[in-house]
Amino acid sequence: MAKRLLVMGAGGHGRAVADLAAECGWTVAGFTDRVTGASILGRDEDLTALAAAGAMDAAVVGVGNAALDRRAALFQLLKASGIVVATLVHPRAVLSRSCRLGEGVVVFAGGVLGSSVEVGDNAVVYSGVIAEHDCRIGAHAYLSPGVVLCGGVTIEAGAFLGARATVLPNLTVGKEAEVAAGAVVISDVPAGEMVMGVPARPRGGR
Repeated sequence: MAKRLLVMGAGGHGRAVADLAAECGWTVAGFTDRVTGASILGRDEDLTALAAAGAMDAAVVGVGNAALDRRAALFQLLKASGIVVATLVHPRAVLSRSCRLGEGVVVFAGGVLGSSVEVGDNAVVYSGVIAEHDCRIGAHAYLSPGVVLCGGVTIEAGAFLGARATVLPNLTVGKEAEVAAGAVVISDVPAGEMVMGVPARPRGGR
């Protein structure tokens, strides 16, 4: 019998995570969210009560890039509640045998994680992401579809990379920094900064 998974967040990303979970052999028990609706078992604050009632065997964060700070908070809530946090890897993702994943990581179809790549807790690796050898992806980081990380790149905790952003080898994208869709990063991005363009520059910069 398939194990039951609770997805925290019922928006677009949450539904994508639910589909991923089904591909990984889970039965999706339902969602928590701030609103009510079909398949929503309760609010996020009801997590402990749902666990006590035996509503699920594990849970995963399903909030997307519209609320990155909430993603981290929900993960901490899961850990504090003692609930098993699922890690989901699509069957059509390609992971090196030396790759290491933290708790709550989700890797969608077509993701490629190379030799000695490390992915921190609760990070998102969307469809078609390529992270080559020795990359370090921090906790709660969010890599949108088609992101390319060349070898030795460090993505620090909570950073966001938009669709098809590219980071050249051995660079660092700092904590909670943002890289816009399509940007090409050729130098380190400081913590909290947003960069865009080719080559990537701070927003409003030249």
